[in-house]
Amino acid sequence: MWRGPREGRRIILSILGGLRGNRGRILLNGWLIWLGDTLMNPNIILASFAARLGASPVLIGLVPALPLAGGLLPQALLVGWVARHGRKLPLYRRASAFRFAGLLLLVFGAFFLGAWPGLLLGVFLAGLFLFALFTAVASLPYWEVLAKAVPREERPGLFAAIYMGGGVLAFLAGFGVRALLGLDLPFPLGYALLFALGTLAYGAAWYVFGRVEEPEEEVAVGRTDLRLPLRRPGFRAYLTARLFLGLAGMVEPFYAAYAVRVLGKEAELGLYLALNALAFILSNALWSALARRGAKAVFLGGGVLVLATPLLALALPPGAFALVFFLQGAYLAALGIAGNTYLLNLAPPEERTATVGLANSFLGLFAFSPVLGGWVVGAWGYGALFLLSAGLAVLGLWAVRRLPEA
Repeated sequence: MWRGPREGRRIILSILGGLRGNRGRILLNGWLIWLGDTLMNPNIILASFAARLGASPVLIGLVPALPLAGGLLPQALLVGWVARHGRKLPLYRRASAFRFAGLLLLVFGAFFLGAWPGLLLGVFLAGLFLFALFTAVASLPYWEVLAKAVPREERPGLFAAIYMGGGVLAFLAGFGVRALLGLDLPFPLGYALLFALGTLAYGAAWYVFGRVEEPEEEVAVGRTDLRLPLRRPGFRAYLTARLFLGLAGMVEPFYAAYAVRVLGKEAELGLYLALNALAFILSNALWSALARRGAKAVFLGGGVLVLATPLLALALPPGAFALVFFLQGAYLAALGIAGNTYLLNLAPPEERTATVGLANSFLGLFAFSPVLGGWVVGAWGYGALFLLSAGLAVLGLWAVRRLPEA
């Protein structure tokens, strides 16, 4: 029986009861990250900004790929270095300072370099690269601290609470984005204001997490063996599922590019953001309830929506295209809850750093799939990309069905 309202009430009470201590700091960090992610959404805001600058389809695909791949790929190289540190928070704080500097480059460029689109695009990409590089350094300490501070049985509820509270913030922020981009401001001033507000949200989030009280844990002795996680069939199956679903995600920045360039819907980007966030909120109760049966069930539900979304993008009339972003928000919530929970539950404590680092580096190899998506658009058009994404989603569903429970 569907228990959405009851499940939603449980999550809200969990949120209100958890606003103190480490849990409160982690929740607030997650909500502020959500706000920053909305104001500087890579697939909608950053991709449309690059499109307005006249970037090629390949470069538009690079924009969301750069922060994602740059934040994931180097992690396997950092595993041993991070594992040798007993306390991970000092590493997180230092890396976050450099991330903040990268975002300040974006803000500077958007405010002062609008008269030189080529130079602005170069500064924009350089800032994204700096942000991504040090996100890789900060990511492993973040997951280590979270895994130490939050018991295993509380993690699904914590992620659900982060997504629900963050989704509310993102939903409200989406209307702010729509109003801001609807003002009669010269390009790129509206985007510059969004970048500045997003940078403030991210900076506050990193500061809050930096104040978490990190539990003590024994320092790893000896060299970390990255081959250990690969010996477990469950981990290999997880990588296969994320591979196909990640490749299916090559289409994600091109929903916004299609809306701007083909449908002429730039003024609706804020509405798309709001609906994207609303889907997170409304679907969260469903995914949280399914998570009680195991992360695999959530993976399956998200995979079905990954398949349906590009097919609907082909079939919907322009006035109903917002539904694409609603479904995108729902499946991103599912994959976020399932992916994070499954990976942390799969990893024994002594292999946690190696498991997370290796998984993220592997996924980083395929984070550049939107660049391939840009090439497909340039060669065969948006329709071909939507169909290719749907085909890869079918393979992803096949791989998810083979996952063991964790």
